[in-house]
Amino acid sequence: MAEQHFQIGVKGIIRDARGRILMVHIPVWGGNPAYWDFPGGRMNPGEDFLDTLARELQEEIGTSFVGTPKQFGAMLTKITIPVDDKRLPLVFVMYEAEIAPDATITLDPSSPEEAFEWFTSAEAAKHMSVKFTQEFCDRIAALA
Repeated sequence: MAEQHFQIGVKGIIRDARGRILMVHIPVWGGNPAYWDFPGGRMNPGEDFLDTLARELQEEIGTSFVGTPKQFGAMLTKITIPVDDKRLPLVFVMYEAEIAPDATITLDPSSPEEAFEWFTSAEAAKHMSVKFTQEFCDRIAALA
């Protein structure tokens, strides 16, 4: 049996007081189309899931989570990541996370994220279809 290789990342589903979901826009890169995504990213060696989530949120949106994030699920995305001379599937562990109500979202100019926006769950689900499975998009659309 052939050995399987994956990249693993952690993403945060962050909602505001009105229930809207924070998403960041990723331009075309690495052979993948532009898409809207949840903030977060790939694990570094030695990190656990919540360490990764805290670091990635700080890097991407300039703030980390407060309280204890709740695991929402794990899934295989529809995009691949260039690693060395291969393209590897990307698996995400998803968390529902909160940021401080007065937190300011600040994108890192050296990161690929070029914009952020708050979307209703239905809007977020539509924007996610480039990267995420229909089943996962349906779960997001159902968030109240």
